Amino acid sequence: PKGSFSRRDAICKGAVAATAAANAALMPPPNAFAKTIPVPFPPTKQDSPERQILLEKILSKASDEEVANAIANLEGLDPSRGKAAMVDELGGTWELIYSVNAEAFSPLLNLPKLIRPTSLQLLGEDAAQVVGDGRVAQVLNFPILPISLVLSSGAVPYDPDLSTLEIFPPFRLEANVAGANFQLVESGSDADFRALNARDADAQAAPRNLFKQRYLETTGKAGDLKISEVIDGDPVIVGEVFVHRRL
Repeated sequence: PKGSFSRRDAICKGAVAATAAANAALMPPPNAFAKTIPVPFPPTKQDSPERQILLEKILSKASDEEVANAIANLEGLDPSRGKAAMVDELGGTWELIYSVNAEAFSPLLNLPKLIRPTSLQLLGEDAAQVVGDGRVAQVLNFPILPISLVLSSGAVPYDPDLSTLEIFPPFRLEANVAGANFQLVESGSDADFRALNARDADAQAAPRNLFKQRYLETTGKAGDLKISEVIDGDPVIVGEVFVHRRL
């Protein structure tokens, strides 16, 4: 499908896409480097009760346990029917609206609110425009200075679970400063990248990261929700849960 990932495409195009992404200036899709401003996302009359409850818990800053219960209740209504890693609608630009332990994934997300970056996830064609085919990207946009950090990696559906993405090298960290792009880090293995992040020997030897898409709304319209969890890999981030909304 046009906006999904395939292992064959990643293998055949990976080397070419990696070289192009490393040497070309980033060409951001709409919203990729926008300074997004969090706005309320009140439930609508069309929402299921389970969806309304989740949004209300997030807006009210309820405890992680309450949000986890709301997520578990909504997960059974997954519109992607457990195949989120394969559908076109996974592609797009997604804004992080809730997370558990996201500071372990990026300590910058634990900065004071005034200087805390917004976190976007690029998948499918939106990611391809920025970091090349067969890759995904996490973008941190800072609220005051015109600076964005882009962390990218390879990603393919994980056999045999079609709801899960397997993350693989090369890992790249790039900075976009007032439109100019600079590569800061490139790592060719999970172990090397984890070592750069001060992980211990056990974490460096752990398997590749697996991101399970627990729930994906498939209208393709702004406001869709996506819920994902790190279910294997780097033990420092395993168990992290993210709720994103489509921009």
